[in-house]
Amino acid sequence: MNIRTPIDRNTIISLLVASFPVLCLAYGNGYNLPPIFLLIVALGFCWQFKQINYTKQVKWVIGSFIFYFLTYVASTLYYGGSFSEIDHPSRIVLILPIFLLLLLYPPKTNILTTGFIIGSIIAGIVAIIHIYDFKLGRAFDDTFKTIHPSLKGYMPIQSGNMAMTLGLISLTISIYYLTLKSWWKFIFCLIAALLGIFASFLSGSRGGWVFLPIALIYLVVTNRQFITKKTACLSIFVLAVALFSLSQNTKIMTRLQSATQEISQYQQGADETSSLGVRFELWKSAIYTTEQHPIIGAGYQGRKALRELWSKEGLVNAEVISLFLDSHSHNQYLEDLSVRGIIGLTALLAIFLIPLGIFIKNHKTCDLPKQKMINQCGAISVIMMMGYCLTQAMFRHTSGIIFYSLVTVIFLAVSISMRERKA
Repeated sequence: MNIRTPIDRNTIISLLVASFPVLCLAYGNGYNLPPIFLLIVALGFCWQFKQINYTKQVKWVIGSFIFYFLTYVASTLYYGGSFSEIDHPSRIVLILPIFLLLLLYPPKTNILTTGFIIGSIIAGIVAIIHIYDFKLGRAFDDTFKTIHPSLKGYMPIQSGNMAMTLGLISLTISIYYLTLKSWWKFIFCLIAALLGIFASFLSGSRGGWVFLPIALIYLVVTNRQFITKKTACLSIFVLAVALFSLSQNTKIMTRLQSATQEISQYQQGADETSSLGVRFELWKSAIYTTEQHPIIGAGYQGRKALRELWSKEGLVNAEVISLFLDSHSHNQYLEDLSVRGIIGLTALLAIFLIPLGIFIKNHKTCDLPKQKMINQCGAISVIMMMGYCLTQAMFRHTSGIIFYSLVTVIFLAVSISMRERKA
């Protein structure tokens, strides 16, 4: 194919971008391939990057991503750590050429939204197959990959969280079609949203459900001008049906009940080695480490040595530490704080709050429903990732850092481009 016009390029790039949510949970490592192709294309167009209008918003995004990566580099050099420590965060820098590419050729909204809707549907179907066909205890569980090779590459927590984001983005898109009174598209997107959210519940990833009410409240508040008695009643009905359906699922209810039981037992000192008990002990260890090294953190090796010390002194459960000595803290905030100190935590908050601030600002200053929808999708993605990071070190896994950074720059590129065209 001869690519001669910007329109052709824009369409091809849009399809590549849309392939990311589509493939993300279609198979275990589905999040890997589209970013590689996008990066190759971006490097092929790098000579055009000088044409970009580097606004304050663009500079803030680039600066925050680079700052986050540099905190890892500085910590590794200072403590003499292995350069494998900067492997995962390097992905956030490699996303930047893609960000610049998408500023040059912003993805077409209809192609982009279709990709997320299809991705949410696929997430739901895959999760249903895992639970009701493969008879797994949790969807996206690669524990049984020897029996079912298709499970290779999945992680229930990471994949469940990604499914939740896909579902909520689809829900945001459905609200957009509701405002346009495009009923069939609204219903289709709503079904896609429910499938994505259901996939997260089937994964049993309880940490992914923490910020769900906050995300729903955000969508209600930002779309309150469109809420009529009819839509309110319809929403309440759908929510009631969804909650009833979830309450009838024994696997989901078992996960919720076990969480309550584990918290109760931990408070009583009866079980510190349960799933939540382990997290609480690792969080305590991270807090103790931060008290010793508040500014620049202890580094990975220093954190490991201090964990052993805390266990010997009886400050944290010795059995938990022996089993999870080299593990992350199961909380991205405490992970960055204990390893890279306040500087590391500041960098982490920057890659959350700067994009979120841009989405909120651009949402307030735009008039078209399509622009509002794009900014809401971006904001929802950031809000949910901030929630996931409370109970999981999402960025200590390739899937988490790629998913967050790529989804964020996709919506940022579209949002900023729409804002510039308006100006």
